[in-house]
Amino acid sequence: MGVRAETERATGEAILSAALGAFSRDLFDRVTLQSIADASGVTVQTVIRRFGSKEHLFAVLAERETPRILASREAPDGSDLSAALEILIDHYETDGETILNFVRQEHLFEPIRKIVEQGRRIHCEWVERYCREILDRTSGVNRARLLNAAIAATDLGTWKLLRRDRGLEQSEVLAVMHELLHGLRRK
Repeated sequence: MGVRAETERATGEAILSAALGAFSRDLFDRVTLQSIADASGVTVQTVIRRFGSKEHLFAVLAERETPRILASREAPDGSDLSAALEILIDHYETDGETILNFVRQEHLFEPIRKIVEQGRRIHCEWVERYCREILDRTSGVNRARLLNAAIAATDLGTWKLLRRDRGLEQSEVLAVMHELLHGLRRK
């Protein structure tokens, strides 16, 4: 790779990193191309030349981050619920605040709404995969009720309640979620 190409790549990465920080912290409407340019050490014109608009920059960033986020919450094949739950909580520790920021504004910006909806589907699939032992003991309405209970027990909102609102340590959040899921096994 030539020097110019490497510089262009590094500039694009700097802009995307600055955008990730801005979109993670602030409401979409409050993020400006100027603030992203300032944080990445380039001009607004450079950001516009590379990404066109704030909306397109957000779309490129979402496309880049989605595979990383998906990978960060997946447990290795053959993992049991305990191992998978530990990985899920690590994911919440890393990306939880960003996701909560998106959830707060899902009704304001269509691309954020789509990302939040995708996240909900992904979490439901995670529960279906790792909570099979709980879910497969029943069917119909009872299974649907257990699925919803397991989703709630392992949801980002539950993590926020326990970790941020109640001030529990990460290990205690894990223990509480285990206890909630263990209670579902008794149903």
